[in-house]
Amino acid sequence: MENLTTLRVRLLAVAPHPRLTGWVSATVEVLSATPVEGRADLLSQRVGESLDLAVRQEQLAGVLVGSVLRLRARLAVGEVLAEQAPAPADFGVEPNL
Repeated sequence: MENLTTLRVRLLAVAPHPRLTGWVSATVEVLSATPVEGRADLLSQRVGESLDLAVRQEQLAGVLVGSVLRLRARLAVGEVLAEQAPAPADFGVEPNL
């Protein structure tokens, strides 16, 4: 069964991904997690922790460190990957107030 979890995270740092062209490695703090119906949830236990998350470079264009993101991610081959082509409702940057 595929795994997928909705995450709300704070962006702590961004660096080029060491292996995936067009992706960045984002260090994030996991603020909350919600299982996605019909998918295994392998990331909810990471709430309160920081983790490295692979994200498509264009998804983070213009996003500042400290921003809060809402996205869906999965664990694959020991790496946490954000959805490559999320629906607009499944990826967003919360406004900084």
